[in-house]
Amino acid sequence: MFTDIGGCEKTQGLSSQGGTTRKLNANAPPCLTYQLHGSNIKYHLPQKQLLPSVEKNDGYLSNWPGHVGGEIVQQKQAFQPSNVNRFHGFDITNVNNAPKPRFLQQLETHLRKELQVLDLSGPNAQEVTLQAYREVFEYFIEDLKTYKPLLSAIKNEYEITIAHLRNRIRELEPLKSLLVATSETCEQRIIALQEEERFEVQSLKNEKVELLDKIDYLLRVQDSLETQVRKLQKELAAEYERYREQHDARKLLISDMNNLRYQQEKSKDSHTEEAEAVEDTVKLKLALKVAREDLKALQVELNAMKAEYGDVIPRRDFEVLDKNYNELSEKNESLQKQYFQMKQEYTTLLEVNKHITLERDKLSAKVEVFKTKMAGGLSLSQLENSPIEADEDYFEGLGTGEDVIAYLRHDGLIKNVNLAKESITKVLKEVWKEKMAADLQIGTRSSLPEFFHNFLQKKYGDSALLWAYNIYYGCRDHQKDEFISLFFSILNGIVDESVYHGQIEHIAHVLEQLNHSDTSRKGILSKQEFSQTLKTALPNKNEKYIQELIVAATTQLGDEKKIKYNTLFEENAEGTAGAFIALLQSQYTAEKTIYLDELRKALEDKEELTEADLKKAFQTIDPSIDPQTLATYLAQGFQTTKEQLDQAAAVDTDTVLDRLQASDIKRVGPRK
Repeated sequence: MFTDIGGCEKTQGLSSQGGTTRKLNANAPPCLTYQLHGSNIKYHLPQKQLLPSVEKNDGYLSNWPGHVGGEIVQQKQAFQPSNVNRFHGFDITNVNNAPKPRFLQQLETHLRKELQVLDLSGPNAQEVTLQAYREVFEYFIEDLKTYKPLLSAIKNEYEITIAHLRNRIRELEPLKSLLVATSETCEQRIIALQEEERFEVQSLKNEKVELLDKIDYLLRVQDSLETQVRKLQKELAAEYERYREQHDARKLLISDMNNLRYQQEKSKDSHTEEAEAVEDTVKLKLALKVAREDLKALQVELNAMKAEYGDVIPRRDFEVLDKNYNELSEKNESLQKQYFQMKQEYTTLLEVNKHITLERDKLSAKVEVFKTKMAGGLSLSQLENSPIEADEDYFEGLGTGEDVIAYLRHDGLIKNVNLAKESITKVLKEVWKEKMAADLQIGTRSSLPEFFHNFLQKKYGDSALLWAYNIYYGCRDHQKDEFISLFFSILNGIVDESVYHGQIEHIAHVLEQLNHSDTSRKGILSKQEFSQTLKTALPNKNEKYIQELIVAATTQLGDEKKIKYNTLFEENAEGTAGAFIALLQSQYTAEKTIYLDELRKALEDKEELTEADLKKAFQTIDPSIDPQTLATYLAQGFQTTKEQLDQAAAVDTDTVLDRLQASDIKRVGPRK
């Protein structure tokens, strides 16, 4: 502020803290002005009579709060544990002792007394504190007449905002309780899912143990091979040392022979020149004695050298072995890097395959639900309005009606354990093994669906339904595998069981002929012997099919000259047959298709067939067929017994051919 002294207008400068210079303008009304550094604009201060009526001392120049470095009342901050006692709203230690306006001191004193009286430990402490500040602020507004409307409007807006936020908090209280209930429900669902996944985790642990055992076995095999390599290296070094000794000995013998020949020629020349000279016997004896001593010393030195350097490898061999070792080490490091990279890629592919499998199973489940609803008699409009949902972790039961297979009769959901292809193949092989043993015991062939149902009940008990659905849908999803696809077709009645037994007998016949041709009993045949045996075992195959089998065998074994035929009939780690057996089965199916095509042409486009027509057609395309086999084929075509063939009625041609397609038929003799 500025004051007039003695009626004279003076210009007074503010303290250096403010950084401004004020001047009195003589042309302006009787009021003070001020001007900022670096600016020519003058600013007028309000006249003295317009200032609020507060207690003040005329002639007193107040420099507060220009020198005050901190705030009068500290702002609220986040709670931090401290041993310093603090009043609500400001810190006693930070209170500046500089003089303040009297009105400000009164307001602070009043606020401090109100806060000390209030109980701030209650649940509504914030509301009570806010009320104290509200009263102080109202006093402040009442005193400032000029700014009262603006400050009142600001206060009202804050009050409205606080009320709105309180209403909003009350509205969100039910959502908080709903969130707590939802969290509890989700935790219960998570616990339930964890319980359901224990079985899958256990199966993965078992698979891990099997893989670790396999790795240990491979490590043992590697150690054995390394031991054999070290042994062979020692034998090779010994053989090389023996060779070097013999080589050096031969060189010494050749040198001795040359010396003797030279001495002999020289002796002859000496005898010719000095024929009449008489040899000195004493000199010869001395020379012979010295020569014997030198020979003995050389022999001792030679034995010492042999004893000293007997275990030493020649340097060039050492360099060759060191070079080979370094190359093998680098190759091993490269293979290790490739192995880890392939392992990472394999893990990634497993994750991708798992995701794709889950999506596929989900879509398959939707299709099964759609089929079930279609079988239930729903129209297309009803199906459009009816949601088709399927959980990728569950199979929906097909119902308990008579049209549902016995082992699949169930209402509700069945847990999908995502059986691996290897597990399915293992179970199916066990089913075939026990069924063949049971059929052999009772002397007749039982129905595969009935036996499969009894097998599941006997082996898995209460879990039979779980295994039935997982095996059934697992077979459906692995139709590319020949073994699984054939079992699934027989299980659904699409193909007769005789097809499976026919393929097994066909493969066993080929193996028997190969064993018969192997006179050495070593399990190895030459390529020519293998080809001749295949032609003998499979006389109806053309040269093209024989060559394809030979190529498949050599490709699978990786050997063009010697064929280990027993290896061709072994299964891989996944339980599936190799390329040779797969091609043999594929040719078996293709030959059957060609045989039926020839039969269709021989029927001359007849719409219906009698027993005589079909018999004539078989004899036309296969003259070497025997009566018993012919009767079997006719009985399969007309779905009757051999004894009742004469009474069989005419049947549609396509029906007969479809029945024969589902049965095991093949050409008996060569083509005409």
